[in-house]
Amino acid sequence: MKEVVVVTGLGTMGLACARRLGSGRRLVITDVDGRRVDEAATTLRDDGLDVVSCVLDLGDPAAPQALADAVAGAGGLKTLVHTAAISQAQAPSAEKIFEVNMVGTARLLEAFLPLAGPGSVGVVIASMGAQFVQLTPEVERAFALAPLDALMGAVRTVPAWDDKSNAYLVAKRGNQVRVEVQSLAWARQGARLVTISPGLTSTAQGRLELKEHPQVAAVLAGTPMQRIGTPDDIASAVEWVSGPSASFVTGIDLRVDGGTIAALRWGQLGVSA
Repeated sequence: MKEVVVVTGLGTMGLACARRLGSGRRLVITDVDGRRVDEAATTLRDDGLDVVSCVLDLGDPAAPQALADAVAGAGGLKTLVHTAAISQAQAPSAEKIFEVNMVGTARLLEAFLPLAGPGSVGVVIASMGAQFVQLTPEVERAFALAPLDALMGAVRTVPAWDDKSNAYLVAKRGNQVRVEVQSLAWARQGARLVTISPGLTSTAQGRLELKEHPQVAAVLAGTPMQRIGTPDDIASAVEWVSGPSASFVTGIDLRVDGGTIAALRWGQLGVSA
C-alpha cells in the first residue's frame, strides 16, 4: 500500500511542505480555492509527484470526513500536514474564523484518527501569536475536551471573542490544546500528533501584516535571528517532526519563530509577553 501525505491549504507554506514530503509517496492536496488546487496539482505533477487533488472548505462540517474518505481510498496515512486556515483579512466574521480554524481542525483530527496507525504523524500549523492569549483553565479545558457541537459555546465565553484579530489567536491556542489532548488517542494507535507555531513568515498573510501594521515591522526588526521566516523554514520543521528522528516527539507545540517570543518575553523588544 502506498504511503499517503496529506496537505491542507495550498499557500506557499503548504506547497513547501508538499514538495518536502511528497517524493515517493501519494500526495493528497486540498484547498477551498479550486483554481489554486488545479495550479498546485499541475505544478507538483510536473515535478514528478503522484498527486490526488480535492476542493474542500474545511469549515463545512462534512468536509473533514470527505477528505478522510479520499485518503482512505488512496493508501495508508503517513503524514497529515494541516496548514489550511482563514485569516482576519479573509474572514467575514470572528465566528467564521472559529468555525474554520478551530472547529474545522477539531473535526479533521476526529475524522483522521481511524486512519492513524504505527508511524503516522499529524502536524497542525498553529501560530506563535497563541502565546499572547490569556484563557481561563476552564476555557482551555473546554477547548481541549469539549464535544464538537459544544466548542462554539465555549468560544462565546471568551472576552472579545467576536473581535477578528483576537479570534485568530484564540483559535490557534485552541488548536494547541486540542492537539495536546488528541495526541493521546493517536499514541494509542502508534501515531504522533503535534502543532508547529510559526513566527512571522514570508507568506501572503505575513507580508500583509508587515505592510499594514507598523508594530509587526518593529517586532521583525528586533527578532533575534534578524530576518523573516520562510515557508521552507516551516517545511523543514515539518519534515523533521514527521520523520524518524522525532519518533519520541508528540503532544507538543514546536515554535519556529526565530526567537521572537523569547525576545518579547525577556525584554529585547521592549515588551513583556
